[in-house]
Amino acid sequence: MAEGNGSMPAGDSLKGRVALVTGGSRGIGKAIALELARNGATVVFTYNSNLAKAEETAAAICAMGVKCLMVQGDVASKEDSNRIVTAALENYGKIDILVNNAGITRDHTLRKMTDEEWEGAISVNLNGTYYCTQRALPSMTENRYGRIINIASIVGQMGAYGQANYAASKGGIIAFTKCIALEYARDNITANTVAPGYTATEMVGAMPAEVLEKITSKIPLRRLATPEEIAKAVLFLARDADYITGITLSVNGGLLMF
Repeated sequence: MAEGNGSMPAGDSLKGRVALVTGGSRGIGKAIALELARNGATVVFTYNSNLAKAEETAAAICAMGVKCLMVQGDVASKEDSNRIVTAALENYGKIDILVNNAGITRDHTLRKMTDEEWEGAISVNLNGTYYCTQRALPSMTENRYGRIINIASIVGQMGAYGQANYAASKGGIIAFTKCIALEYARDNITANTVAPGYTATEMVGAMPAEVLEKITSKIPLRRLATPEEIAKAVLFLARDADYITGITLSVNGGLLMF
């Protein structure tokens, strides 16, 4: 756990808000943490194992002159999820914005997929979203304010070869989010999903070049998304979307339209 402050000015549209971003040390999660901080939010973010990447993210946030707290933990663990939310509440007294971003892939066709690969993806992606959300909701309910943004995937909307576990977890997140939206609207808590398409992250970058080229050729905008473009969608839902709840905001360059 580490905390810090910096001296560079940031925007203040989210000043006074406290955001918790899971998996915020790299990739899309890092871009989200930085975007929220850039707009003045106090940011708590989690990381699992890569301390160096987490420290880089924390340093970048602190340089903006906003408060930052990084917390190590595995959201697939009930105990860790509880500790993460407790750390945010003990340090800053509330959670206004929750971004459930932490996720993993364990790709294999069903013929080759092991039980451990299935359970691993479900545990981190879906169970982790549930654990953190359930533990953050009492604070939001008490304050009668909350913005929950869950990161799904285009794969959860259309499926993908060799990703049954990932697709099931991300599709589950979309359905789960709609239930939160229904149950907590009366408490001024909105819940929405962002479903990124193929995005230029380490995870996608590890795909074979020929596969990536084939995917890109099918995207109408003919390129991958940047993590920053996903982060801007999250910012919109966190800051400007007071009358939007239960939706899935697809950020995929036109690869899936409906």
